[in-house]
Amino acid sequence: MAGPVKLRVILADNDARKLILPQGMPSSTDDLTQIITDTFQLDGDIRLQYQDDDFGGEFINLTSVTDVEDKGTLKVIFKTTGQNQEKVKESLGSCETPESIPEHSTLHRSDDSASVSSFETDDTVLLSSPDPSPGSVQSESRSTPWPLVFPIPRFSYDSEIILQQANAEYHANRTRLSPSPKLKSHILESLAEEIIKFKAYPTDVDLNAVSEALINKHPCLREQGSYNGCYGWKISLKYKMANFRTKLRSVGCSEVSINTLKNKKQDQCHAASNIKKPRRAEVNYCPQHPKGETSDSLEKERVQLLTEIRKRNNDKIIKEKMERTFSYRRQEVVQKKPMVAEFKTRWPALFNVDEINSEFMRITTVPLEFKFLAVLDQYSDSLMKIFHTKGGVNGRTIKNIMQPISQNNSIDVRRECILKALCAYLNEDHVQLFSQCADCDWLIAKEAMKQTVMGIYIVRHEGHDPVDQPVDVGVVIEGTEVLSSLRNAAVAVAMLFGLIYALNLSYPRELKSTFEVIQKVFFNLDGHRLSPKVQTLKNKMLE
Repeated sequence: MAGPVKLRVILADNDARKLILPQGMPSSTDDLTQIITDTFQLDGDIRLQYQDDDFGGEFINLTSVTDVEDKGTLKVIFKTTGQNQEKVKESLGSCETPESIPEHSTLHRSDDSASVSSFETDDTVLLSSPDPSPGSVQSESRSTPWPLVFPIPRFSYDSEIILQQANAEYHANRTRLSPSPKLKSHILESLAEEIIKFKAYPTDVDLNAVSEALINKHPCLREQGSYNGCYGWKISLKYKMANFRTKLRSVGCSEVSINTLKNKKQDQCHAASNIKKPRRAEVNYCPQHPKGETSDSLEKERVQLLTEIRKRNNDKIIKEKMERTFSYRRQEVVQKKPMVAEFKTRWPALFNVDEINSEFMRITTVPLEFKFLAVLDQYSDSLMKIFHTKGGVNGRTIKNIMQPISQNNSIDVRRECILKALCAYLNEDHVQLFSQCADCDWLIAKEAMKQTVMGIYIVRHEGHDPVDQPVDVGVVIEGTEVLSSLRNAAVAVAMLFGLIYALNLSYPRELKSTFEVIQKVFFNLDGHRLSPKVQTLKNKMLE
């Protein structure tokens, strides 16, 4: 087998990345282009250029992989307009991992796909929306999560003149502006329209961030009687967003109309009862149907999917139909809360690795499997050091869990042991997440799985050695086997986490802290609000 190849990939001006191909150079330029597109989640068609020594290192279009050498440089050229390239630049500039992954740290993967590490930037995972395709719902769905720094929009021309003059007066004499009712109403309306691009139900933390961004851009709007200079703006925004949601509800916006009294059960007919809204940083929680589509037309698409899934080599059509029916599927999940077995019967195409990755990306705009494995590898050394210092009963349990690493330090065994030890460190039983059995006892174990609410099963040969690969790894939810034949336990955890989002499920009470670490530390989804236990672990991980 060919050795690994390292490449420097230039994505945009002042932004290059290090790409590692563990299995060596692919056999064709198309394969190499596809790897780069998938690894960096690039939008649109691209071509590659390489540095040709015959022309003094100038970039030439790549037509054969034989022209690419180890530690060579490739340049990505977008075939379409510069709009896609600008979109990539924005995505690369705003992507986040938990507290930034150090430069040049390689992110290992156990399969044949590429690993990627940062080069000249601290970014490691590109957070981007899925590639647009025919029938895509991207125009109807949000494509970016809540920003780290909220972008204050440009107000009307006359309002900007007033604020510009007031800001100059504030800097000169520290004189604050008392906005007129008309100006204040316009500012609040504009902010509400900007907020709705990211969330229909912003939290207090979100509204506080918007208020602080407002007075930072326009310091003349600081409130003298407020403890932080913007508390009054925050309260006004809170009421404005409530009024704005009422307007959206009247025009049939699904994200808010789902909470109308007519859509609630009889025992929950109260305005503030059982509000359905994002609670785990979902970006597209309950999106609108694509333009020109209705529930009836999308139901026909769903029925057609049942036929298409039986055909061979039909992945492209299935992917397009799953993309088109995303809003219909989400509304069914959020509003009807179907049982998993019933939902799997209606949407069998969802229950495979590729579609779970795509669904998670549609919901959160964050890559699932790639980012999970990348961050797990990045923090594996610090987690092992933390586990080593644990004492008492949990410390002894962790020591037993980590024992296989001393006999087989492969990446799959290492990841599995760290995830099991993470449960024990958080004072949770890893057996509640990982159920292991011998292949000879599989039929008995399969019957026992019917009582499993949520978990992962691992089947091994009887008397197996640590170096032996599992016979089978799968995921069970509500007693239903939803996935099987997964590569390893770490991938199974990623798929289970993705299904929790795709099916809008709650975390198991006995594994609540473990999933909180995965969500808020590994994926940095709603990562600013941590429980004391998880916050302590995160502090130790970053020491």
